[in-house]
Amino acid sequence: MTKDDNPRGEITLTSDAAEQIESMLHSQGFDSETAGLRVSVERGGCAGLSYQFDLTDDPAVDDVICETNHITVFVDRPSQQYLNGSKVAIEDTAHGTGLSIDNPNADQQCGCGLSFQ
Repeated sequence: MTKDDNPRGEITLTSDAAEQIESMLHSQGFDSETAGLRVSVERGGCAGLSYQFDLTDDPAVDDVICETNHITVFVDRPSQQYLNGSKVAIEDTAHGTGLSIDNPNADQQCGCGLSFQ
C-alpha cells in the first residue's frame, strides 16, 4: 500500500483480518456495532517498539477512530504517528497465526514482525 492508496493515513484491515476480528468480537461477547480493535505502540521488543492489539468497546477520549472493512479501529494519539498508513493482515508464521502489520513508517523490523524501529 502506498500513501496514495490511503490519503488520510488511517490504519486499514485486509478483508481476512476484518473477518477474523469480527469473529473474535462475537466469540468474546462484544457488540461489533460499538466495539473494535485497539492498535497501539509500546516501548519494548527486539527492535525498540512493539505492536499491541486488543479488543475493546471503550474508546479513550483521545483515540483516533476509523472504520475499515466494517470494523472500528481505535488508535491512541501517541501511537498514531507510528501507525499512519499501516495495514493489518492475518499471517501464518513460525510463531502461529495472528495479526501482522505492514507499516510504512517502520525503518527496521524484528524478524518475528512483532517489533519495529
